[in-house]
Amino acid sequence: MQQRTRQRLIGLLLLLLLAAIVAPLVLRSPEQVRVALDMSIPEPPAMDEPEVAPVIGEREQAATDEQISDEQRAVAEAGERALDDAPATPDTGETPSREPRPDPEPAAEPEPAPAPAGEPAAEQGGQDAPRPGFTVQVASFSDAANAEALVTRLRDAGYNAYHRTVSQDGNHWERVFVGPEIKRGDAEALRQRLADDKGFALDGLVRAFVP
Repeated sequence: MQQRTRQRLIGLLLLLLLAAIVAPLVLRSPEQVRVALDMSIPEPPAMDEPEVAPVIGEREQAATDEQISDEQRAVAEAGERALDDAPATPDTGETPSREPRPDPEPAAEPEPAPAPAGEPAAEQGGQDAPRPGFTVQVASFSDAANAEALVTRLRDAGYNAYHRTVSQDGNHWERVFVGPEIKRGDAEALRQRLADDKGFALDGLVRAFVP
């Protein structure tokens, strides 16, 4: 009998203890519960950053800066002297080493004057004779490979380019042409277009077209 009473007393004490723990949580508002359960982490303590002493002294640093400035001035002066000594070349938009330069050609023979527009084609060598026209000579080379390279570049840029071999004074020349055009005015416009094209900047010459 005493044992049962003791067990009941222990159970009653446990119930009271549990009620004391749970009652505050049940009776408090949600805000009070969040505040009670809030476990904020304190701010880390402020730490002073250690000062790092410079490896090079002020005098050594000043001497190094002065030496660098002198070297930069020397390089700039050398570049200016190189620019002053270099010959002036027109800006063609291409690397000079990759662009073959036209060879100087002796004075060209006089060109035959084109036939008048009203003259029948039959009087110019028969009914199958080609129609007269004009073309633009843009360069002349002694090496056929250079002429073919320029023709390829012009065709890639959309120009109707071709080259012809001409013998003069015992020498062979590879002339590069663009065209032909039926009207001389169209040929002149084509010549100006080639001169204004920064990719080529070719100062051409309008000639009579020879098939």
